[in-house]
Amino acid sequence: MSRAKESIDITREFFDDIDYTKITWLGGAGFLINTLGTIILIDPVLMTQPDQDLISETGLKLYAKYPILANQIPRVDYVLYTHPDNDHLGAITAKELARLNPKFIGPLSVFKQLTVIGVNPRSIDTCRSGDKIQIQDILLEVTPSDHPWQLMNPSLYGKPFRKDDCCGFILTTKDARCFFPGDTRLMEEHLEIKDIDLLALDVSTDLYHLGKDGATVLANTLSEALLIPIHYGTYDAPDIIAHMGNPDEMMKRIVNHEKRAKIVAPGEILTLKGKN
Repeated sequence: MSRAKESIDITREFFDDIDYTKITWLGGAGFLINTLGTIILIDPVLMTQPDQDLISETGLKLYAKYPILANQIPRVDYVLYTHPDNDHLGAITAKELARLNPKFIGPLSVFKQLTVIGVNPRSIDTCRSGDKIQIQDILLEVTPSDHPWQLMNPSLYGKPFRKDDCCGFILTTKDARCFFPGDTRLMEEHLEIKDIDLLALDVSTDLYHLGKDGATVLANTLSEALLIPIHYGTYDAPDIIAHMGNPDEMMKRIVNHEKRAKIVAPGEILTLKGKN
């Protein structure tokens, strides 16, 4: 299985007030964004097991350390969750972030999980597909997701995710329009989305993710978007297909990938200024 590049430490300077947008992949499906000084986390899992620096709080071995730990983050304004699976909503991470008093946003399934682990319900806003939420200078649009992975074994995993149990997000800042689809099979609604500048492209080969064909179609439909491959190479978990994928193989299927694809290391910072 493909491995992510070696992580780059995220320093406190990332959280300074700025007049542009910068973004970094955190490994897995996580992102950290600073846009005009507003700090946003998406699907952060940023803690390890006690005294085990290379064992994630998910219980999976890390190929490389996290670029920053949740208890090292000095401030955060919003924490967005696409769904409550533990590789997207890390319980230990969420409790650490709660001390910074951010606003948590996610579907009802996320609300339920956050309250179970002790997050104050008053700090959580729920959302569903089609919602448009203004958060300071950013427009947050909630997109649909189709991720019923529990169908692999319902007797073991229980009721599958249904409509609005999961979602994706589009963040429109003054500098860029960024699409984070979350874990999802390709949906017709995704093909109606326009004018995306940056796409977090899931390259997992799991049947309940975009998969090779879905990722190819979405990337080629959003033909002007910068592509950041995610959901691969973070965990040493060769028996869990959701964490497997090869961005180099995936990009060969995508039109103009030489100019559009950016295979980044966790913690590598991308600067977005005026659509550049």
